[in-house]
Amino acid sequence: MRNFVLQRLNRLLAAAMFLAGWPSMSMAQVAAAGQPFQAPGRLWVRIQDQNGKPLAARIYLTDAEGKAHIPPGSIARQTSRTGEFYFHANGEFRLEMPPGRASVEAVKGFEYLPARVQAQVFPERTAVAAVTLRRVADLPASGWQSGDIHMHPNHVPGGLYMTMEDCLLLVKGEDIHVANLLSGSVGTLAHVFDTEYFHYGKPDPLSTPEHLLVVQQEVRNVSAMYGHIALLGISRFVTPSFTGQPDSSSWEDYPPLYVPAMAAKAQGAAVAYVHPANKPEIPVGEHLAREFPVDLALGAVDALDVLSNMDEEGGCWMYYRVLNCGLKCTASAGTDSQMDVMRHSLPGASKVYVNTGSGPLTYEKWLAAYKAGRTFVSNGPLLSLEVEGKGPGEEIDLAAPGTVRVSARVQSIVPMNSLEIVVNGEVAARVEPGDGGRQAAIARELPIARSSWIAARVWGPSNRLVINDPKAFAHSSPVYCYVGKQKIAVPQDARTVVAWIDRVIRDIEASPRFASAEHRNETLELFRKGRAYYQKIAGD
Repeated sequence: MRNFVLQRLNRLLAAAMFLAGWPSMSMAQVAAAGQPFQAPGRLWVRIQDQNGKPLAARIYLTDAEGKAHIPPGSIARQTSRTGEFYFHANGEFRLEMPPGRASVEAVKGFEYLPARVQAQVFPERTAVAAVTLRRVADLPASGWQSGDIHMHPNHVPGGLYMTMEDCLLLVKGEDIHVANLLSGSVGTLAHVFDTEYFHYGKPDPLSTPEHLLVVQQEVRNVSAMYGHIALLGISRFVTPSFTGQPDSSSWEDYPPLYVPAMAAKAQGAAVAYVHPANKPEIPVGEHLAREFPVDLALGAVDALDVLSNMDEEGGCWMYYRVLNCGLKCTASAGTDSQMDVMRHSLPGASKVYVNTGSGPLTYEKWLAAYKAGRTFVSNGPLLSLEVEGKGPGEEIDLAAPGTVRVSARVQSIVPMNSLEIVVNGEVAARVEPGDGGRQAAIARELPIARSSWIAARVWGPSNRLVINDPKAFAHSSPVYCYVGKQKIAVPQDARTVVAWIDRVIRDIEASPRFASAEHRNETLELFRKGRAYYQKIAGD
């Protein structure tokens, strides 16, 4: 009951804040300005697919003057980059509007073509309109289920209290099939949010067969020594939930993230490093996945958010270095959306698509395929890759150097600049899309002289429908191709990773955030153990 009351009060507050942001005129002001007063009209809009089935979607609604409108009871949100107002609706919405032409745009993920309709609103009458979203692809029908691994329902003090009903509407509207809602701490607060929604690893009861809401856990190193990790598939929370938090019992940079990661893996969970990089270089800044190469080498990590709320070129830089050191790693995606903040990253604007195969969607199937690397990530383009008939995450064995048949396809509701085949971090083939930049395909025989990983990648220009990022992007997990059963190994990249780890080791040695020499030495021993893996490949 308390949550319900808080939700209703916050809705009223959000509506008042939204309305306060738009200049309005009283009837006396209208008369003084010599403008005739017109009573408002009503607008009733249905949202449907091409077969007339009701759909949930993201809605942009403006009047004849271009001012945004939000129905009573809906949450008024803004895009973080362009500042456009929007809300989510399920099947229909109704509200009063000023007379004139109203514009309604509906958007639903990446598999529906956005649609726009206009309706003429007359005083004291009801205008009825239908906006129809047409599918351009149906990935679930072929076993590909989308997810966002990094969503926070409630993450700031005083934010709009998000209930699971609120989350489900947003998840349906953004076409997210697996929503990983991460319980975690924030900022300088030693407080963990959303524990009340944890169901011991099971989907929330409000979940549907097509849309799973699963509360899981983020573990944050607040001091930025190590990074942040998402734990997916835990049946009980691990401790600590955060480290390096001043004025708390977890003020130390101890334990390193390896410890909670291994505790999660002991439960069968998948572990991913989130928002990894802000530019392509040895990472030194806040929120970066500085411990990632150590934990990957030691078997504590499964995935990296190659697509996130940070820089994709930086994410690729990190990803390619460790792949070139013979390690497997799933390409993942998460938005780090704070859903209780009205202008923030949009959940599902970055997705990881996971090939779960045929049959009903379950969280267990999704996680198993995610850990196996059967994925691609996208903020718009829908990508596929095959190498000798094998998909992402699979292996090919060649007895000797030879050629492999590579095929990749992409279609997109936003324009693209290129579709590329990447081999060991280098572009091996590239085409420019046709159909206004919205479709492309590659089919090539590629020479493979040494053990290699092969992936597909897409770049595109800025677009208002690429909500969270400055450019369109998609990337597959690799197909791993081994020649003579040799390991994938690029010594120069191993040297780069060694330098990366050495930088963190120096920071650990200098950090004042250790309670004892034993804790510091234990952490240094872990990093040196991970470093040894890359040092062997570097050959120095």
